Amino acid sequence: MTSASEAAHAPPAPLRVVTFDILRGIAIAVMVFLHNGAFHLADATAVIADPPPWLIAFGFLLLWAGLFGVVSGAANAATTVRRLQGEAAAGPRPWRHPPGLLGGALQTFAIVFALHWVWTLGVGNSPVTADPNDPAGRMTIVPGWMFYGFPPAPHPESYVFASALWMIAANVLVVSLALRLHYRASPPHAGDRLRRHLVLLAIAILVATPLLRALLYPPMAALVEAGGFGIVLAVPLALLVNDPNPVFPFAAYGLVGAVIGASMARGESRSGLYRALGAGGFVLLAAGVAGLAAAGGFVIADREAIWGQSPLYFSALAYLLLGLFCWLTSGLLAVFDPPIEAARIPWRPRWLRPLVRFGRLSLTVFLLEGIVAMGLRLGLDAAAPNWNQSVASVLAFAAGNLLFWHLALSCWERIDYRGSLEWALARLRRNDDRARALARG
Repeated sequence: MTSASEAAHAPPAPLRVVTFDILRGIAIAVMVFLHNGAFHLADATAVIADPPPWLIAFGFLLLWAGLFGVVSGAANAATTVRRLQGEAAAGPRPWRHPPGLLGGALQTFAIVFALHWVWTLGVGNSPVTADPNDPAGRMTIVPGWMFYGFPPAPHPESYVFASALWMIAANVLVVSLALRLHYRASPPHAGDRLRRHLVLLAIAILVATPLLRALLYPPMAALVEAGGFGIVLAVPLALLVNDPNPVFPFAAYGLVGAVIGASMARGESRSGLYRALGAGGFVLLAAGVAGLAAAGGFVIADREAIWGQSPLYFSALAYLLLGLFCWLTSGLLAVFDPPIEAARIPWRPRWLRPLVRFGRLSLTVFLLEGIVAMGLRLGLDAAAPNWNQSVASVLAFAAGNLLFWHLALSCWERIDYRGSLEWALARLRRNDDRARALARG
């Protein structure tokens, strides 16, 4: 049983927005397909050294991991604002920002940041090459152990890889700090200019991105090249500006998501939100197109030529994608999560269900898909040793991985995803919230 005091101070139930699940589902399903459609070719070394246009297109689409930044910012802001509204309604006077909120954000940051290293060094999907010391390879420990029979040493560049998990961890911290500072003196209320402050901070990050990329990327690359302790010194710089999902510019993705989540939690006009996303998306798309044109157009080349040294090109791609995500998010919200005042039943077609499952277990899939893919790859290697000689066969393998996860998630749903990372983290959050409520009486 729950006491009246606990019920009064417990945070409201999380706001389940199907659009957020769809966006996560799109990002994780595309990632599974692209990883396994590019990493398991028989001659991966040659493909990586001289990538064909289709592989470069895969690399571009992998930047859609930025959707995780938008969604994590939106979910974090929605939960936090609703919690603050509940505290303002039942809490003491004068206003005091709940100290547990920032502590919870720091805990989440620490967990996801630790998972970043688990994925980057230990379990992440990566190109498969015959030579464990191939400088073009990035085999992580567990899949490498499965493939070679012994754990390979992590590639030096793995330590400075800014993964999507790092982006999520950083966005949890940035959005939580922004909300903490904004509401340090007063609770949420109409006209409190939260949206304006979040947008201004996002603009500052986007504008700073090419400048910081130009200043910090060369010394970071030099430290990595030096090796040894230089790599340790390079890590903080890499998390700020290195490929593919650094703080600059992807913290801005989280802040744009926070605008969406906070607006929905506060019950603000959905038409006003759509106009803001439409106008902001147009500006970002225009800036991205202009930046790409100034940089010489879209590049079909190897990794270094695309991502490595051009601050303008990297930033322009980031602006372009964020603009697309603004439009995509507003469109999906209008279709799948209309406001209550619209008096319209949300559209929930049956074909949407598999994508929602991917979205709800995106963290679990993200961490395990490399191990699963290697297990499936080894089974095929034993049954048909030359199965991966053609692009078509490897793309079929990628589709098979998607089918495997679709079936696994369908079965997992029947037991409410017990044992998944999302299930474990939700239990941890509930236990923390219950402990805080009881401590306050």
